[in-house]
Amino acid sequence: MRTIRITFFAIQTKKCHNLFGIKDLVRQEKPEIFSISPVQSSNHEIAIDMIKQYYFKEHVLVRARNMDLSSDRAIDEYLMGLLKQGNSLFARTEDGTTAGVCINFAASPIDVKNLRNYAFYRQDPNTKDLLYFTAKLQETPNLWEIFKQNKVFEMKMLAVIPEFRRQGVATMLAEKSKAQAQDQGYHVVRMDCINPYDYKIAERCMLSCLVKYPLHKLRGAHAPFIKRSSEHNRCVRVYVAHAQYDSPEMSLMRQQVDESMFE
Repeated sequence: MRTIRITFFAIQTKKCHNLFGIKDLVRQEKPEIFSISPVQSSNHEIAIDMIKQYYFKEHVLVRARNMDLSSDRAIDEYLMGLLKQGNSLFARTEDGTTAGVCINFAASPIDVKNLRNYAFYRQDPNTKDLLYFTAKLQETPNLWEIFKQNKVFEMKMLAVIPEFRRQGVATMLAEKSKAQAQDQGYHVVRMDCINPYDYKIAERCMLSCLVKYPLHKLRGAHAPFIKRSSEHNRCVRVYVAHAQYDSPEMSLMRQQVDESMFE
């Protein structure tokens, strides 16, 4: 009678990844090294082009109106005014390639008034509406009044070139912006989150959500109308960083920030 010998082999299995998982593994094996530096006046045009191409193209109002801002000089002038304050930042790779940009601006209530005046004299109705929308969003809620501050440091526009996304560039820019605001003595840092992923960046930077509301409630002061049923009726989350945010006074203030702030 023949004896049959059976040998068992231990099979080592590896977890399968989808396309995005494979990209993440490759980046973990060879991560890019990024540095953060101020946007100099000689690079203002680069920053403007990046914001128009990678930020505004995903903006809810731009998508809803199918706007083309590529040759809009009024938007260029508005962005240039923000950049001239000197608080904006670039993220660059080791070889100097620009990977991302964060437009920062320390704003006072008069800046909102000036933006509305600027919008009033624009000829293009889409440009006018976009600027009015930006002004209304900037004062909803009115953090200058809530926190009794003359100026609020805003992380207004954050954009990362697609090939450098999912590598922590946006978080690096936001964290550096927050630290920069605190170093300059600003007590309140604001970040408005509209798209489905930017609020995660705010939370990674330990910002706290002050209020959350749908865009159709953003009314008044010439703000363009977005229908409740519109696919672009996104949820807006206003995140803030404040030294006394968790104090009893601020907890009471958060309770007072409700729908009464909408016109």
